[in-house]
Amino acid sequence: MQMKPVDSHLRLSERAYEMIKEYIVTSDITSQPPGSRLDEKALIAQLNMSRTPVREAINRLAAEGFVQLVPYKGVFIATKTRSEIVSTLMVRATLEGMAARLATRTFTPEDLQWMRERFTPFLDSTLEDKRYKFSQANIEFHEFILDRSRCCTLIDLGKGLFNQMRLIRFRTSAFLPRLQSSLDQHFKLIDLFEQGDPDRAERFMRAHIEESIQYVDKWEQMLQECSRGNCSP
Repeated sequence: MQMKPVDSHLRLSERAYEMIKEYIVTSDITSQPPGSRLDEKALIAQLNMSRTPVREAINRLAAEGFVQLVPYKGVFIATKTRSEIVSTLMVRATLEGMAARLATRTFTPEDLQWMRERFTPFLDSTLEDKRYKFSQANIEFHEFILDRSRCCTLIDLGKGLFNQMRLIRFRTSAFLPRLQSSLDQHFKLIDLFEQGDPDRAERFMRAHIEESIQYVDKWEQMLQECSRGNCSP
């Protein structure tokens, strides 16, 4: 188990959270597939921390849907059925489509610039090497649109779904075509926001999220291949 360092100024539980999360979402499918157990003692030793901040980090990751805590058994990387994931994606597409419609009327030039700046660093670069940072920017982008909808009900519902979808969002980013398509679509969405076109923004946001379903299927196929010993590291 090897983890990358994060900024030392972060408090211990925050550092543990960031490092464990990155380990989970960037781990090779052959070594840490969904449902596999995480050794808490090994995490404590690897992070060189006491049990308290590591346990706080694990509890936060459980609340966000990255891990599952099973009494008397331990901590496991979260797993969901295809049906659960697709159902959540379809609800997300509807909610975020409405959020995009409402937010289109509220965006300021500064908001549009902020959104473009989230993805500009990924232009003319190798996305495969930056998929973790890209996925982080992706989450920030969608949460920003949700917030700018100014609709409390949408915000509450949407954030609950975000917590359920964080892990699968990172997992589907394993496919390079999805990364490039997602990058292009984000800039297209920003163009629609700038044009003040709520109808097209809503439709495009829904299509953008629904596209993820095909990559969920690809992820499932990869898991099945790995279970048969045919998965390349």
